[in-house]
Amino acid sequence: MHVSALLEFDAVPLDTGDEVAVLLDITAPERSEDEDRAPSTLQVVLDRSGSMHAGGRLAGAVRALASLVDRLDPADRFGVVVFSDQAQALVPAGPLADKAAVKELIRGLRAGGSTDLSSGLMRGVQEARRASGDQGATLLLVSDGHANQGVTDPDRLAEIARTAYGAGVATTTVGYGLGYDEALLGAVADGGAGDALFAEDPDTAVGLLQGEVEHLLAKTAQAASLRVRTGPHVRSVDMLGGLPADRLPDGDIVVELGDFYSGEHRRLLMRLDVSGIAAPGPVTVATLEVTYVDPAELDTYTVTMPVPVNVVPGDEAAQRIADPAVSTEKAYQKAQEAKRRASEALRRGDRGSAAAELESARQELNTRIGDAPEDMALQVADQVAELDLLARSARMDDAARAAKATYMSGHSQSRKRGSRQQAYGGDFPLPPDIAAPGGRTSRTHLRSSLLGLAVGDGFGDWHFSPAVARNAGRELPPAPWRWTDDTLMACSIADVLLRSGRVDPGALARSFAEHFDSGRKYGAATLELLERVRQGEHWKELAEAQFGGGGSWGNGAAMRVAPLGAYFAGDLARARDEAARSARVTHTHEEGVAGAVAVAVAASAAAGIPGATGEQLLEAAIEQTPGGQVREGLIQARNLMQAPSDTAARSLGTGSRVSAPDTVPFALWAAATRLDDFAATVRTCAEAGGDRDTTSAIAGGVAAARTGAEGIPTEWRARAEPLPEWVGR
Repeated sequence: MHVSALLEFDAVPLDTGDEVAVLLDITAPERSEDEDRAPSTLQVVLDRSGSMHAGGRLAGAVRALASLVDRLDPADRFGVVVFSDQAQALVPAGPLADKAAVKELIRGLRAGGSTDLSSGLMRGVQEARRASGDQGATLLLVSDGHANQGVTDPDRLAEIARTAYGAGVATTTVGYGLGYDEALLGAVADGGAGDALFAEDPDTAVGLLQGEVEHLLAKTAQAASLRVRTGPHVRSVDMLGGLPADRLPDGDIVVELGDFYSGEHRRLLMRLDVSGIAAPGPVTVATLEVTYVDPAELDTYTVTMPVPVNVVPGDEAAQRIADPAVSTEKAYQKAQEAKRRASEALRRGDRGSAAAELESARQELNTRIGDAPEDMALQVADQVAELDLLARSARMDDAARAAKATYMSGHSQSRKRGSRQQAYGGDFPLPPDIAAPGGRTSRTHLRSSLLGLAVGDGFGDWHFSPAVARNAGRELPPAPWRWTDDTLMACSIADVLLRSGRVDPGALARSFAEHFDSGRKYGAATLELLERVRQGEHWKELAEAQFGGGGSWGNGAAMRVAPLGAYFAGDLARARDEAARSARVTHTHEEGVAGAVAVAVAASAAAGIPGATGEQLLEAAIEQTPGGQVREGLIQARNLMQAPSDTAARSLGTGSRVSAPDTVPFALWAAATRLDDFAATVRTCAEAGGDRDTTSAIAGGVAAARTGAEGIPTEWRARAEPLPEWVGR
C-alpha cells in the first residue's frame, strides 16, 4: 500500500490556534495478470417483497445474479439470502460447484410479502461469516423499499453492518427503484464500510452488481482502516466530505476504509484543529496509520506517516502559500457535504433549498478550476458539470429521483474519492484504462473506433448525393464530411463510458437528450422520443411504448455502438451485456437490441483478439447474438465471405428498410471481408446503396477498432467534421 500526505500549509503561527488540512493519498497494491487470486466470498441479500414485482425489478435482479454466477470461479464462495416477511438462505453460501443448479434456484424466485430488511441482513451476515471463515467477505444488500418489519431504526441497522465489518464482512447497498429509503441504506453502507448505490431500473442494477463483482475479484487489500493518532496539540479531528469516523477512548480517530481493488487510488481529507504551540520549530502534531489485510496471505500490514508542522512567528505564517491540491480538495469535499444537505432538503420537499445548496457549491467549486493542479482540473470540471445537472434535477426532476441521485453521488464521492465513485450521469468507473478482464488500452480503442465511425458516417452520407455517387471510387467527396445522428449518439455512449466505465441507461438517455440536434437526420421515432425526453418524460416508458408497444427494431442502436465494443476490447460477454443496455434506451424490440449486440461484439473482437480473421469476427458475433433475424443474417454473411459485394448486398440488405436485420449483417460482412483496410471497408458500404451513412458508420467503427486511428487514411481524417469537444470532458 502506497501512502502519501500533503498539508495545505506546512507552517502554523506561534502561540496561536490554527487549522491544519491534510490530504491523504492511498494507492492499493497491484496484482499482475498472471498472479493467482485466493477464492472470494460474495453474499447477496435480496429483497423479494411484493414491491419487487413492479417494473421488472425482481426479474432484473435474477438476471444480474445469474451473470454473477457465470463470472465467479467454481472455487469462489457464493450465497443468496432472500427476505420479505422473513429471511431464507435460498443458496447456502459455499463454493460454486454446480452453477446450473444455483441459477435454477435463482430463476425460481417470486415476489411477495413485506420488508423485514433486518432479518435478511443478519441472516446474510451469518452466511457470509460461516462461508468465509477468517478470509473476509463482501455482502451486497439489494432492496427497493423501506424496512417495515423487524429492526427498522437506521442506527441499529448500521450497527449490525458495523459489527459484521469487524468480523471481516464489508457491506455495500443497492437501492432499487425510487421507493427505497436512501438514508437507511446509506447508514448500512457506512456501517459496513461499503458503497451506497442507486439503480433506478433493472439494467442499471445489473451493471452495478457486475461492477461490484469485478472489483471483488480484483481485491488486493481488505479491512483497510485509517487511524489518526493525535498529539497533545490537536484539539479535534474532522473528516471532510461526510466520511464517517469513530472516536476511540484514547481520543484517536478511526476511519474504516473497506476493501481496495488492484491499483485503486483514493483521497481522504482531514482537518486538524491545532492549539497554540509555545515553542518555535518543527513539531509532529499527529501520526497517520493505514492498516490493511492482504487477502491472499491474510497478513496484516500497517503504513505509518507523521504529520509535521513548522511553528513560526505570526508575521512569517501570514506569508504562507496554500498548496493548490489541498485547497482544491477542500472545495471538492465541501461540495459533497452540500449534496448531503440538498438530499435531505429534497426528502422534506424543499426543492428551492436543495437547488440553492447545489448551485452555491457549483459556483464555489467553479472558481477553483483555474488554480487546480493539472491532474485535478478535469475532475473539478466534471464535478462542476455534475453539480449543475443535480441542481437542475432538484428543480425539475422527480423529487425522489433527485434526492437519491444527489445522496448517492455525495456518498460515493466522499467514500471512494479518486476511485470508482458513482456519479450522477454515470456509475462506477473501472480502474483506469481497463474495461474488464482481458480489456487493455480500452480508451484508445474506443477513441479510434469513434473516429472511424464518424469518418465512415460522413463519407457514407455524402454518397446520398448523385454527383458523389457517380464519382465513387475516383475522387473523395469534398470537405467537410459532416456526420449525422449516428456519430452524435455514439459520442454520448463514448462520453458515458469514459466518465463511468459502463453504461448507465439513465445517464445515456440524458446525454442523448442534452446533445440532441434536429439537423443531424434522426429517424422520426427517435426524434420524437428525444424531444419528449427533453420535455421531462421518462425515456424508458417512451421507448417501450414505441410502435404500438412492440418497441423499435430499427438500426439506430446498432449504428452508434461500435465504440462501446472497442472499449470492452476482447471481453465479448461484457460488450454484449453493455450493448444491450445501451440499446434499450431507445430500441426495446429484441431485433433492435440484437443488432447492437452483434456490432459491439464484432468491435470487441476486432479490438481485443489479436490476429482474428474476418470469419472469426463473424463467428464471435453469431455466438453472442440472441436468436432471430439479425443472427440469421450473420450466419448468411459468414457463408458469403467469398462473394462479390453486390451479391452480398442483394442477399443481406443494405439498410434500405432501416431495420437492424437488413443493416447489420451487410455492414459486418464488409468489415469482416476487408478487416485490415479501413478505406475499402467503408467504400464498400457507401457504394452499395441503402442506408449508406449507417452501414458505413458501423463498418468504419468496427474497422478502426482493429486498425487504430492510424489505419484511417490521413486525407479522410482531414476531411471529416471534428468530433464534439464535450466527449470525455
